Amino acid sequence: MEHREAMALAIFIAGLPFIFFLRDGLRLAPANTYFSIALLFGPLALTLLFKDLKYFESPNKPGMFMIGWFLIITFVYFILRDRFTAVQGLTETFNYILLFTLFVSINFMRQVSLSKFFIHAIIFISLIGAASLLYYTFTNPLYQIGQRASISFEEDGAKGGNPHINARGAFYGLIACVIALKYQKKINLGILYPTVSILLFIVVLFLTQTMLGFMAAFLFISLFTYFNFNFSSVVSTAKFFLFKWYVLLALVLGIGKGIVEIKNNEEFITPITNYLTFRVNNIVKSFTNPDNKKRKPSNSDESANMRIHLLTTVFENAEENFTEGKVRYILFGNGFKHLYVDVPYIEVFDSFGLIVFVFYSIMFFYMAKLCLGEIKNPKSFGTEFLAYFFIYYFIANFTAALVIDYTRLGTYMLIFKFIKK
Repeated sequence: MEHREAMALAIFIAGLPFIFFLRDGLRLAPANTYFSIALLFGPLALTLLFKDLKYFESPNKPGMFMIGWFLIITFVYFILRDRFTAVQGLTETFNYILLFTLFVSINFMRQVSLSKFFIHAIIFISLIGAASLLYYTFTNPLYQIGQRASISFEEDGAKGGNPHINARGAFYGLIACVIALKYQKKINLGILYPTVSILLFIVVLFLTQTMLGFMAAFLFISLFTYFNFNFSSVVSTAKFFLFKWYVLLALVLGIGKGIVEIKNNEEFITPITNYLTFRVNNIVKSFTNPDNKKRKPSNSDESANMRIHLLTTVFENAEENFTEGKVRYILFGNGFKHLYVDVPYIEVFDSFGLIVFVFYSIMFFYMAKLCLGEIKNPKSFGTEFLAYFFIYYFIANFTAALVIDYTRLGTYMLIFKFIKK
């Protein structure tokens, strides 16, 4: 039972990169959303058939209460939406069916689901996702050196790809491998397998070139180092690794091979370093430039420019509503998915209004507090993984995508189910 739940949970968390490879890379079901949903949610739905619904482990009650009510409130907004809205009713209805099914399935999960098999499964699934991206990228004749790597798909006549999916999968694999090294006597994966896997996940992060992935990885490494190492532990860990002959051999060979590959592939490395330098410089300028509010959008970052435009529109609408005395739009929002804001935190304010925004803020920062407490004092390696896993969506809450998203809200549910205090 615990292995079924652990595998289903691991597929839901880390399975999307490989699912996209099957769907679009191998073209088993090109751009077919239902294919993705079936493989992602199918295992979790099947576990419901084997659950003893009489047995229920209590979740974090305040947290699960809040996420449950958030689902209900947003669903009511969807039902009461303007009939002329661009929202696709059938698609959103299906999304809410998935979300409520997910809510029930996760609530009836048991703590044993976060066993060492769960960590094994996360690493394995993340690895095949990373390997599939590498295979697809370097066998794709249309791939150009320096391009952001992703599984390309065609939808509604437009071609594209989503490197964030692969970066997110690599980030989850990175966390699981570090956890496996920390608890190597309990998880029993040795040293070499997780270490080599970490290197592969780092390669994928650089290939996908997503700022969100880099920021999440940097914050994870910073927090993990701060809460798990002091000077003496760093020395003892270094001794432990350096006294293993095979680790030394792999390190020497890896560094040597890396130097050779960097020299031979400067045209491949240069665009990535240029991209990172560009993004970091923009972030630094946004904090240090006194005229940053008046600065014109850059022509070289279309996604950032669009996000700035949408955020500006949200605040202009709010100011207009306040000036014209349209208090109900400020308090209760402009309606379900009024704008595609691409910043979930601000989308809550725009679509659902100030009251729901405050409610969501309380829920979100309570969740962040729970995860920070778990990082400081982990109760198990499974819950520690979930706490670090939240880092990605903590950053994404202020930077990218939609708030009504089953992977995002599913993450919130998992945290409230397993991290009690």
